[in-house]
Amino acid sequence: MKAEDLYITSSVVVRSKRAVHNGIVFFEKKDGDALSFVKELYKELKCDYSKFYKMDNLCKLAFAATELLLLNRTINCPKEEVALVFSNAGSSLDTDKTYYASVEDKSNYFPSPAVFVYTLPNIMMGEICIRHQFQGENAFFIAEKFDADLLVDYSANLLTSGKAKCVIAGWVEINENGWDAALFLIEKTAKENSGTRLSKESLNEIYALKKD
Repeated sequence: MKAEDLYITSSVVVRSKRAVHNGIVFFEKKDGDALSFVKELYKELKCDYSKFYKMDNLCKLAFAATELLLLNRTINCPKEEVALVFSNAGSSLDTDKTYYASVEDKSNYFPSPAVFVYTLPNIMMGEICIRHQFQGENAFFIAEKFDADLLVDYSANLLTSGKAKCVIAGWVEINENGWDAALFLIEKTAKENSGTRLSKESLNEIYALKKD
């Protein structure tokens, strides 16, 4: 099986206080900051996961985006065969900066372990797996920018080698330019009309919101 025999069966882009699900705007808010937007998105999804409010910003963004990606959708493969492949440019730098601010001023030195209760990419992915009981492979990569080649190649390798039957792949980043998430559910399917064929071009097109 080749990459072109695989399909993107669901997609989400969360950017600029707007959440787009399969090319359609699911939720949008003009006012407020990015953090309040993600919290409102979480409420709009009617989630019931109390640990959400303990997560750092990166984890909140990834968690809410995954909830939307899987909204009203049943993954048709065993939980142990669902893999996660995520990437960003800064790892947990957003939270690292928060922690550094707490220790930078020696006259007001107040390092807080609570900053790191739910942070780092591995915990972000772990919370998603706990929520949905996924038990497949997890991989997190650092890239300078959204890298469709990396996501397609690694996901296709997992699926074609039999190491996974479903892959949630994507980009989740927080930096001074804002919040940016793009997630894709990639599956093997025999029905051509059940999704978009997996390719670097299709991932780039969805990420750029060219269909919006």
